Amino acid sequence: MPLLATAGRLRRRRDPPARIHRIGILKSTGIGDMVVATGVVRDVTRAFPGAEVVVFAGPDNEAVARLLPDVRVVGVPMGRPWTAIARLRAEKLDVLLDLGQWSRVEAVCALASGARFTVGFDTAGQRRHGAYDRGVAHSAGRHELDNYRRLVAELGVESKALPRLPAPDGDLPAPAPRSPYVVFHLWPGGLRSDLKEWPAESWRELAGRVIGQGYSVVLTGSPADAERTAAFVSSCNGAKPDIENLAGRCGIDGLARLLEHSACVVSVNTGVMHLAAAVGAPTVALNGPTSEQRWGPIGERVTSVNSELPGCGYLNLGFEYDGQRTDCMEGISVDRVADAALEIARRD
Repeated sequence: MPLLATAGRLRRRRDPPARIHRIGILKSTGIGDMVVATGVVRDVTRAFPGAEVVVFAGPDNEAVARLLPDVRVVGVPMGRPWTAIARLRAEKLDVLLDLGQWSRVEAVCALASGARFTVGFDTAGQRRHGAYDRGVAHSAGRHELDNYRRLVAELGVESKALPRLPAPDGDLPAPAPRSPYVVFHLWPGGLRSDLKEWPAESWRELAGRVIGQGYSVVLTGSPADAERTAAFVSSCNGAKPDIENLAGRCGIDGLARLLEHSACVVSVNTGVMHLAAAVGAPTVALNGPTSEQRWGPIGERVTSVNSELPGCGYLNLGFEYDGQRTDCMEGISVDRVADAALEIARRD
């Protein structure tokens, strides 16, 4: 923080260069964040057809970034800032857009990137805006896509595109599910992720209703989720033959294809939810402590089911739990989710 504060006082603010040949976009964390950013990445690419756009991604979202067309992706390990800075400087950027909202490490890397013009967020309390030629106020009162749009507007880009990713060609992950199928993604990520989980008994009841309407159920998750997903399947008793556990068996490419071909995806608010919406899958999002207005899925085939308990939807950047209620996901009824999922599945 002292480094950024000093930079803010001493550095001379520059204007964008007259000729822009290489634009960097830095988003080093968050699968969902990267998916939401795909709309503005596409708009930047279209606004500068003669420029090369380089997306800098971190270990957890690099695979998602590589689904983007018409850009080059460079991995930046923010846990090793000097390596990240070296990779940024090697690109000899005319412009660097830092989409990071909170981390001061990203801001320091932007400051040392060697880019001729930098733009990033001025987030309350973080003092990160001192790193940039132009700082854009980050708002907790608007969807993150709108924050990204306001940031790229500093480069003269009018951003209107929705998040969108093409699912790569190829086969569905094995064992291939019985069609038509509905995908359930039970497991959120991030800090205090347990507070964003829907109760297991609610998922079991939903599975019974979906299977009763002629669909099979596919469960997704990371390799770290495989064991508890298997335990969930074992708890489903008579429904087990119609439930396929693919947790830990899908890379990003296979997962994108699986979501795209589903009749519907039902997911807690996490990166897979955003990915489902971006590949065009009918998507039902379960929002408890996470606000639909801040982080709901965006797309033409999405529905949000929000907690009916008062005081929920309070998360901004994902860590604002202190003093808030912890039972928000219990305020989402199976009836509401089943109605939304079956309605959107039949519609499509």
